[in-house]
Amino acid sequence: MLPAIVLVLTLAFFVTQWMWSKRGIKLPPGPRALPLIGHFHLLGRIPQISLYHLSKKFGPLMYLRLGSAPLIVISSPAMAREFLKTHDAAFARRPPRVAVDILMYKCKSLSYSEGEYHKNIRRMCSMELFTARRVTSFTKIIRDELWDLTAELAKASKADHPVALRGKLRSLSFNVMTRILMNKTYFGSKASSDDPQAREFVDVIDEVMDAAGAFFIADYFPSVGWLDWSIARCRRAHQRMDAFLDKVLNEQRPGEIPDFVEMTKARVDGPEQAQYLKALLMDLLLGGSETSSTVVEWAMAELLHNPEWMEKLQQEIESVVGRDRMVEESDLAKLELVNAVIKETFRLHPPLSLMVPHTSPEPRLVAGFEIPAKATVLVNTYAIGRDSQAWPNDPDKFKPGRFVGSNINVYGHDFELLPFGSGRRGCPGLPLGLRNVQLVLSNLIHGFDWKFRDGATRKLSFESGPGFINIIADAVVAQVSPRLEHCAFDTLAAS
Repeated sequence: MLPAIVLVLTLAFFVTQWMWSKRGIKLPPGPRALPLIGHFHLLGRIPQISLYHLSKKFGPLMYLRLGSAPLIVISSPAMAREFLKTHDAAFARRPPRVAVDILMYKCKSLSYSEGEYHKNIRRMCSMELFTARRVTSFTKIIRDELWDLTAELAKASKADHPVALRGKLRSLSFNVMTRILMNKTYFGSKASSDDPQAREFVDVIDEVMDAAGAFFIADYFPSVGWLDWSIARCRRAHQRMDAFLDKVLNEQRPGEIPDFVEMTKARVDGPEQAQYLKALLMDLLLGGSETSSTVVEWAMAELLHNPEWMEKLQQEIESVVGRDRMVEESDLAKLELVNAVIKETFRLHPPLSLMVPHTSPEPRLVAGFEIPAKATVLVNTYAIGRDSQAWPNDPDKFKPGRFVGSNINVYGHDFELLPFGSGRRGCPGLPLGLRNVQLVLSNLIHGFDWKFRDGATRKLSFESGPGFINIIADAVVAQVSPRLEHCAFDTLAAS
């Protein structure tokens, strides 16, 4: 059986190559492919890094083939502009993915849905979650969670215990999103240790994240997709999350500000619509929490390795805020150096180093090359952040000063910096995500001094971990000591 499958796939490969050569298709440049597997052998443990190095040889618009699936990789701001602005409408579709189909209720999430349905839920999220007024109201939730975190950090300092930052940041980000979406707190002092949902929540999230990042044979070799061992694992993760979200939808959650579930349940009519709401909740929960905490941890890692910048930020914040209170929303626009550090972190360590993929149902001509129909288009923001033409001054080094006095921002108009995407598929949660990062990072720096426990100046390898979220593999663990009097933290709790 297996030799027959190999023979069929080999014949299909050579027939496809012959047909393309006869048609005279001018594909983007790329390395030579192997029969059957294509270019899988060129992808290392961290694909965005492998693709970055390949782009140095083959250019900013590159063609690869993974199994039978054509792949277009974009590695420069100019090419990103071509696909995300000039040809935005043509490439606004998403390629099919087994994990998304299973986990997101037949691709009904905000990130992967299509057509009129996508327009409707995007409009709903923009009106109900991400308006300026709503984001301002959510700032109180962020401050509330920050108060809990500062209390934990002060306690760790008093006991002379090092702080493992990732768990703290992740708890804060998840609490912010679950309070906004479902008025529930799963971590910290306000969490109920007797709530079985609280105990299983992290396990369910981790299982879904692992399943989403798994390799699926069916995505690249559809003819032998029945061999895919990851599908059963993905379905188990979906069943657990589905049961968890059923409980969320059926709960009563009184509160001063109606949460997202309460505001949208009235629009749900029947089990199919309920599934769409659950898909949306999963998308918002995962996208709005993991990315924010990841960016703050990368920023803290860079600042621990660049203590002169940590000191500059503390001096700037103190000059704007003083020493008797914490940083508020109204202070953020005045903190030029803090915002420069955040932009530099987004440049070097984008939370999604490979943006959510695009595709077109029809072949398209872009920059003089033919992009095959249904090819997966990946924008490598990791590579764009290191493009020597866009960033001529030591692009591999952490230099926030490059953004001081610069008009480049993260809103999707400057294609040198695309942490939230751009165009029709740009992230609608940008205002909330950016506000979360700004408030958390500035208050961590203002409220505490940070250093490695043994006094070392360099401790982390700065390698990316595996998975589609760009986490730092070497988690940040540091010693903290309060910079401010406790009354300053009290103002955060009272505001």
